[in-house]
Amino acid sequence: NAVERVFREIKRRTSSFSNSFSHVDPATAETWLQSFAVWWNSLN
Repeated sequence: NAVERVFREIKRRTSSFSNSFSHVDPATAETWLQSFAVWWNSLN
């Protein structure tokens, strides 16, 4: 089912993303996410 594949991929990517920040200080991750949001918004 195509919908199930989409949700499975979203879950996989979310898990992978959270694992990349599991060893980082939360403030560092928050700073990175804020910087990413500014960059992303500048594209649109």
